[in-house]
Amino acid sequence: MNKFKAKLRGSISILALTAIIASSLAGSYYYIDQKADTRAQHTLSKVVDDAKSEGVELTYSSVDASPLLRNITVSDFKILGNSQEPDITLGHISITGFNWHDLNQETDKLPLALSIDIQNAVLHLKPSMVENDADLQALVKTFGSQINFSSHFAYSLNQESGLLSISTTETVVDNFSFNSDLTIGSAAWLAEIDANSEDKPLSELMSTTLNTLSITFNNDGIIEKIRSVAAKKTGQSQEQLTQDSVDQIKQLQQVAQKNWGPLFVPMIDELIKFTIKPQQLHITINPEAPLNGDDFMLAFIGGDAGLLTLIEQAHIQLKAN
Repeated sequence: MNKFKAKLRGSISILALTAIIASSLAGSYYYIDQKADTRAQHTLSKVVDDAKSEGVELTYSSVDASPLLRNITVSDFKILGNSQEPDITLGHISITGFNWHDLNQETDKLPLALSIDIQNAVLHLKPSMVENDADLQALVKTFGSQINFSSHFAYSLNQESGLLSISTTETVVDNFSFNSDLTIGSAAWLAEIDANSEDKPLSELMSTTLNTLSITFNNDGIIEKIRSVAAKKTGQSQEQLTQDSVDQIKQLQQVAQKNWGPLFVPMIDELIKFTIKPQQLHITINPEAPLNGDDFMLAFIGGDAGLLTLIEQAHIQLKAN
């Protein structure tokens, strides 16, 4: 019985110690979290003040910094333009990938990983902007005066391999989305540069390589809207407009084959498929060996022959739907 009581007292002591440690950690985290929020608030307030001095009005409803998740979120961030500038609302901004204690530093190294997500964003074109601008009038006919969008950007740098991976997603609601994935080699030097530095490390930049690139365009209604506007303007049906586009692309294909051989023929075939049935268009660059600055420089100075050589090296592929 006494042994049982001793074990029970020992268990209670361990539980009590665990509770004390947990409470201490919670208290420490709360203090750090409050400190991070204060710094984030101060930094964002400085951004607002700097913008105001440049004649741009910025507002937001709240900011929260999480040291545990290395994340800052800003709600209802608004950029209010004058009568000839759009108003932009970024409903929810989430930035992840840095240490909270770096927020107030004037200079800093680039974080090894960073992501920025913007949700529930709106671009509003004012009537005063549109009334005397034919280009904006055409834009409003296609998209409307209020454009809802979201955006994602992320990168990750492996210092050991020097591989930099970048991904982006841009979505204009009920119109289109655009996704890209990019890998760059020999990029470890990026971890050593100052984020605010104006120095251009040209030699390191030239040694950086393009390893892979993938881009996907998804049509969520934008092609149909453009054709509808064009149909009203020209009096042609959407079917006629589609056939006109196909005929023009086929003419381009004949010119390309005559001047540069069969290199572009498969890609143009896929472009025709997309024109007839516009759902998704996917382009990839996957060279056998990474392309460096010298490869692009030779293509630039080598005329058509240099450009064709680069395209062949890049192994560019286009795929519709």
